[in-house]
Amino acid sequence: MKNQGQIKNYTQIVHQYYLDETFEKSDVEEWLGEIDCELHDLTKHKIVFSYFDDWYPTRMTVYKSGRVKVETDLDEFP
Repeated sequence: MKNQGQIKNYTQIVHQYYLDETFEKSDVEEWLGEIDCELHDLTKHKIVFSYFDDWYPTRMTVYKSGRVKVETDLDEFP
């Protein structure tokens, strides 16, 4: 399992490929699946996905600006 920093960097690259129109949404879903992440929302401004950090569900939002929002206190998953 990758750490949060590695996951963030990976998804920033995948999101940039989407913005460059190199990837379609299905490609993004497939690439996130490679690191055991599930896509929830994909726009030109952000990518939202979830994964399990150790035993806990985690939702991460990576914005085009580089800002990252990590939610670990989730009542339901996803």
